[in-house]
Amino acid sequence: MHEIIFDSEQTLVVAIIAYFIGRWLTRKIGFLDRFRIPEAVTGGMVVAILVTALRYWGSTTVTFTASDAMLLTFFSTIGLSARLSDLLNGGRVLGLTLAVCIAVILLENLVGVGMATLFDAPPVAGLMAGSVALIGGHGTAAAWAPLFEESVAAAGTIGLASATFGLVAGGVVGGPLGQSLIQRNQLRPSAAEAPDPMLSAAEEAGGRIDVPNFFASLLVIALAIAIGEELNALIARLGLNLPEFVTALFAGILIGNLGPVVLPRIEWPTHSAAMRLIADLSLSIFLVRALMSLQLWTLASVAGPLLIVLLCQVAAVLVLAYFLLFRLLGSDYDAAVMSSGFVGLSLGATPTAVANMSALSHKYGPSPTAFLVIPLVGAFFIDLVNAFVVSWLHGHFAG
Repeated sequence: MHEIIFDSEQTLVVAIIAYFIGRWLTRKIGFLDRFRIPEAVTGGMVVAILVTALRYWGSTTVTFTASDAMLLTFFSTIGLSARLSDLLNGGRVLGLTLAVCIAVILLENLVGVGMATLFDAPPVAGLMAGSVALIGGHGTAAAWAPLFEESVAAAGTIGLASATFGLVAGGVVGGPLGQSLIQRNQLRPSAAEAPDPMLSAAEEAGGRIDVPNFFASLLVIALAIAIGEELNALIARLGLNLPEFVTALFAGILIGNLGPVVLPRIEWPTHSAAMRLIADLSLSIFLVRALMSLQLWTLASVAGPLLIVLLCQVAAVLVLAYFLLFRLLGSDYDAAVMSSGFVGLSLGATPTAVANMSALSHKYGPSPTAFLVIPLVGAFFIDLVNAFVVSWLHGHFAG
């Protein structure tokens, strides 16, 4: 069998081309746009399908060079952009939502491991179809894949396939659940003239990007990655092994919140448009490169059981949202909108959650509380808690 190996520069070129293919397909296929499937995911999957076709019908294997640089960059930006002061403003609702999110992390892993045991598969494979991919999304699934593949060769493929399924499912079932809660309980928004949260986000995103601001953003990102590496080495000496992206995330949180306090006269770029641009860019490149390397042929033997596992995950999240979260949050209009966002967050990603809540807000009225709490939980707490839970469970089952 003939082998083609792309070096890092060639891999980057293919990744960018794949991104534009995904962007074109998203504009042409309404399903992709409606369920907010990222262009990077679509483009990466197209390349993975072509690579699989070459393997079966062209007797050719294609290998892309992996890199962690974009992964560390993305998670550093997440940490740098997390405002601890904003997290405290959510109060009781934020705390309750976070508690249920922690419960769903445990539940998804319990379902994943339980179903894997039922199908006589390694528990680690069940973890990869649990909170790693569903709560974590494509980026987290790809980040954990190398560690999990030491136990299960197809772990990366299982994780990315689960993340794609979850992204679609979160958008498909989240909106109808929120609408059912609103109509069944005849709920109405309490703040009829509240500001449009999406307008505020759009205005904030219109910030200036220039060379000094861009370089300042790169500087603090590089600093977060460097400090994260030192933290990772320190934690490893204490006997706990964490992926480098977790400590990069934590270092970013420290810099983003302590930096302005220690050096208040410096204009920190942690919440700038340049920082958001770098976050989007790094995540897109990383996702495309990860999905391009999917070995789809390894998924064939587990496709049926994996689908059953994922359907069970969807059912578990819906039950938790409908019967627990909605009632804990007060069974009012805001609770219904947040339950819809919770489903999107638990199965897909923060953009899926926001899309679900936006659809309800445009139809029934605004819910400022939902747009404060759900993105805060999704952007900060959930990734950190998920990382530690997954690390502990992996050590337990793989050890």
